[in-house]
Amino acid sequence: MRIQSIETFTGHLNFIPDVAPHMLRATTHHTGIALTRVTLENGAVGWGDGPVAWGDTGSVDTSWEGRCALLALRECRDSRVQMACYDAVGRALGVPAHVLMGPQVRPRVPFAYWSIDLPPDTLARQVVHAASLGYKVYKFKCRSWWDPIEQMEAASRVAPPGFQLWLDFNCHLREARIALPILKELSRFDCVGGIESPIPQRDLEGYRVLRSKIDRPIAIHYGGGACHVVSEPGWDSGAPGHVQIPAEIADGFVLGGGDVDRVRQLAGCLHEFRKPFWIQTVGTALRAGWVAHLASTCWQAQWSSLSAHDLWAADVASRPEVVDGWMPVPEGPGLGVEVDEAAVERFRNEPPPPALRRISTVVYPSGVRWHFSHEQQRHEAFYFGQLPPCARGIRLEVREDDGSADFDGLWKRCDAAPVVTG
Repeated sequence: MRIQSIETFTGHLNFIPDVAPHMLRATTHHTGIALTRVTLENGAVGWGDGPVAWGDTGSVDTSWEGRCALLALRECRDSRVQMACYDAVGRALGVPAHVLMGPQVRPRVPFAYWSIDLPPDTLARQVVHAASLGYKVYKFKCRSWWDPIEQMEAASRVAPPGFQLWLDFNCHLREARIALPILKELSRFDCVGGIESPIPQRDLEGYRVLRSKIDRPIAIHYGGGACHVVSEPGWDSGAPGHVQIPAEIADGFVLGGGDVDRVRQLAGCLHEFRKPFWIQTVGTALRAGWVAHLASTCWQAQWSSLSAHDLWAADVASRPEVVDGWMPVPEGPGLGVEVDEAAVERFRNEPPPPALRRISTVVYPSGVRWHFSHEQQRHEAFYFGQLPPCARGIRLEVREDDGSADFDGLWKRCDAAPVVTG
């Protein structure tokens, strides 16, 4: 069962309108997607996907052409090629992808909605939208430039009974002393289901303090850090898994979704310690199907996994349904997700969103305003303690380049260093 060809197509998908300006502002998840098509010598075709930055050609490991596709399931480290091989080999053999991954332990898996940080009113609308799609869990990025109490007040007014939000701080609360009163206040809301990475993951003692005093489960990334700091390498190196688990700093874990064998190895370790986890990755409906198959072979994949695929206004493949918070594992051969060739052509011709300069302004109730030229600059200002995080009444305002001299002048000043007014 040899691989005849490996082809890659790059293009753009559009975010749903309600979250589009916030996703484009955040720049952590681009509209660029690469699709990889693997064709076997017997004619079977499989697809893989993954995000790419604007202008990226989406190159993949084509050295697997002419080699055994079954071998690629185990040894190929290129995520898109490996995923496409699971799809193609499954289709060739007439079996679902999970049969090639390992014994299935459940026919459906808990699945979550996801988005970047949003203002309170937009978050409330997204809670309603997520519930309408069948989700019961919404994994949400909590950031220092929003008031999380105000966000949860808005969400709690519209959340259906049993609907939960998991709040991912990516370590923005900095230390237990700062985090504790904020998390205690958030624990008042029934819709808050859990907390992810509230403080830097190197702070083992801080996590033990929070776990002893917070009435919500805490999740962390397995084996590393979770901060968005790039100017100082190693600022949050975290701790290896063999330290995290016995230190009892978390109730469960977050695993990335790049490689089947790696995820299953970590899943086996977490099964020994009876620690739940979710699989977290980003892609199209193809990736959602892949996550569902993989999670269905892992005993401890008991928390809601995600692929963020429902943020696309239109997809390139049929979307697996979510029913009452659970995604039935597709039953067809391979991934069981069908690619729409016409949609692929539209995606390939979709232009990227315009590259705009933005000034983002953190506004405090006192009237003090901090102006930033880009997202990373603002992240690090909070991480490094230049501003107090998650203050009551804090909010973010964004101004896009309007071509004026006023905008240009302020943006250039911000690009040199944050500008404070008020």
